Amino acid sequence: MGRELLSLEDPLTYLPRKPVQEFARRRVIYSPEQPSHSLYVVILGRVKVTHTADDGVETIGRIVCSEGLFGESAMVGNSARSESAVAIDNVSVMSWTRHEIEQQIEREPHLGIALSQHLVRQCMELQDRIESMAVYKTPERVMLSLVQLGATLGTPMPDGSTHLGSLTHRTIADYVGTSREIVTFQMNRLRRIGLLRYSRKGIDVYAQAIEEALRAQGISVARIHGGATRRMAG
Repeated sequence: MGRELLSLEDPLTYLPRKPVQEFARRRVIYSPEQPSHSLYVVILGRVKVTHTADDGVETIGRIVCSEGLFGESAMVGNSARSESAVAIDNVSVMSWTRHEIEQQIEREPHLGIALSQHLVRQCMELQDRIESMAVYKTPERVMLSLVQLGATLGTPMPDGSTHLGSLTHRTIADYVGTSREIVTFQMNRLRRIGLLRYSRKGIDVYAQAIEEALRAQGISVARIHGGATRRMAG
């Protein structure tokens, strides 16, 4: 007898509403010096989750946009000592302590399933990025990162591009795992050949054209698609 596939659950369906917290642009939400004890969801704006190596090098693990979760390490009772979360824009968030999450799982067991599935997806995406850093050269990594950022943060445009709100070259460099100068050089190159446009207002990524260019080099792109429309539990 075949095993039935487990349908994907959305954690936000089962999390109760909480008071909204506001953080100004560039404000630290948590850090090793101010550790997190809560799971957060972004209501408005974008948050970068970073990790600092022993040698002080900082890398962006992911950028979280509206309806995205972060601060998951608090759920295991020991916040990641190297992890920080910083507001890229003026952001609004909700948060739940570990105890509140445990109580809600007792009331809504599907929340436990949803959070487990969320963590598995995050681990798989992180593994893909680590493999990308290990296998591909910087030009390809910049292209892959722009496609990934467009898929997770971007808005589709009528001309077929994906619009990303303003991100500094330093932020993109920390996401790719390289220097700002290299990212600037590569983005100028991609702009010259018509694969993206950018200004202070944002970045327009022609993801399909970038994917075709990568496939021509034998690189397969795993697109990250957003989930269905989410809603909070009452």
